[in-house]
Amino acid sequence: MSLIRPMAEEYASYLFDESRTMGSADWICFPQTEEEIVEAVRFANARNLPVTAQGALTGLAGGASPQGGLILNLSRMNRILGLRREGDSYYLRVQPGLVLQQLRKALLNKKFDLSGWSDSSIEALRPVKPGELFFSPDPTEPTASIGGMASCNACGARSFLYGCTREHIHALRAVLPDGRVTDLARGRERAQGREFRLPFTDGSGLSGQLPPFDSPHMKDAGYFFREDMDLVDLFLGSQGTLGILSELELKLIPAPRHLWGVTAFLPDDEAALAYVRALKSPRFPFRPASIEFFGKRALDMVERQKAETPSFRQLQPLPRDYCCAVYAEFNAGTRDPFYPSLQALGELLQSLGGNPQNSWVARDQLELEKLLFFRHSVPETIDILVEKNKKNAPEITILSTDMAVSDEKFDTLFHLYKRDLEQSRLDWILFGHIGENHVHPNILARNSEEYRRGHAIFEKWAADVRDLGGTITAEHGTGKIKKKLLLILLGEEKMRALWRFKRQFDPKGLFGPGNVLTEVGE
Repeated sequence: MSLIRPMAEEYASYLFDESRTMGSADWICFPQTEEEIVEAVRFANARNLPVTAQGALTGLAGGASPQGGLILNLSRMNRILGLRREGDSYYLRVQPGLVLQQLRKALLNKKFDLSGWSDSSIEALRPVKPGELFFSPDPTEPTASIGGMASCNACGARSFLYGCTREHIHALRAVLPDGRVTDLARGRERAQGREFRLPFTDGSGLSGQLPPFDSPHMKDAGYFFREDMDLVDLFLGSQGTLGILSELELKLIPAPRHLWGVTAFLPDDEAALAYVRALKSPRFPFRPASIEFFGKRALDMVERQKAETPSFRQLQPLPRDYCCAVYAEFNAGTRDPFYPSLQALGELLQSLGGNPQNSWVARDQLELEKLLFFRHSVPETIDILVEKNKKNAPEITILSTDMAVSDEKFDTLFHLYKRDLEQSRLDWILFGHIGENHVHPNILARNSEEYRRGHAIFEKWAADVRDLGGTITAEHGTGKIKKKLLLILLGEEKMRALWRFKRQFDPKGLFGPGNVLTEVGE
């Protein structure tokens, strides 16, 4: 069968991602090697076809929903290619379509398909014990592809301790719109001030200029710009607009031997904010891996959904008189830090009007899975409700945002969210990664008019966050859904600079059609 196929009804599920943003395409292909990516890209370039890269279609910003042209679906490029050791560090080469869940299982069980591995890779693997190494990025959806995670610098809950995907990618290969391939390794190719030269495997290169501003100095899922930056970072967060990732080398770290978690129920939001500040303080006995918030409306939503979703019936019953909850997870090499931290949590909770006896405590992996299942039940319920509401208004998508600000500005942002949502009289919930100053307000629009009003609220927040010095996309990428928010955040002058930057890589504007950038007049 030909690599590049005309679009047909059997491929309809590739026209949208988890955001439920519907798209269209003329062609589709499923490459299994870098050479096949190059072939597909050259096919598109010769015909001036837009190219939309896809992984596992788990994105929430519409980035993988095509706008005509060619779909380049990388899900069949899902092999682990080899391992190397450098000192005490291990680096794993993978294809971009590898799913996070598959990677975790391979590392946990030390089960790899070694066909095609070099002798040195097999030798590096030999002393590694099952479960000894892990890849820490932890997005909510474990079926996300590694390439997709890299393309939007996915973070997830545990980035509070370990950092986002960017910090765990050591090297990559990418195919540019003209079919040339770049091979980059961290520390090897750097910009000189704002000027860069991108090397290609055929010996040629691309010289260019970075935009004259830095990307946000906080957790962010978009382009990364700094003077003298490492060129690996050009492609991490670029969301398929500069090049197609064909291979990645992941830096693995020692897996924590002990994990535990505590879900604490608090009497009001102010107590929750104080609880989080204390957890983040250097004075707290042990730094959490993640800190997650669940507002009362999010807890109520999941509780109502139990009756309709059989798997939810195993969820622990909520305590009486709850208002909100904060989940904290701790990772460590020994059990020693657990008991002082647990005692400190109990004392802190009691001082804020909570009842330590109502807390959910997980002391081992099995108990922890129960708490994580509850955390993941919130976005799962949102998906269920959005699908239900789409029957009334097909244009409805997930209306969620992941704006972030600095520590000192977060309380202001939180109260701004609450005020605007309460005044809106829309159906909404608030939950998410409060440890890194970004929670996810979700508006559950039930019709077209509510959907329009929800977007208007998000646009207002983009201006508010701009004034607070924050970012509009801390972890999910801009995609197509948040383009207007990015324009509000940056303004037209910076948006024009981003277009000039992209055209250096993609003069015809073929890669990532409709993603991230908004056309503005010169």
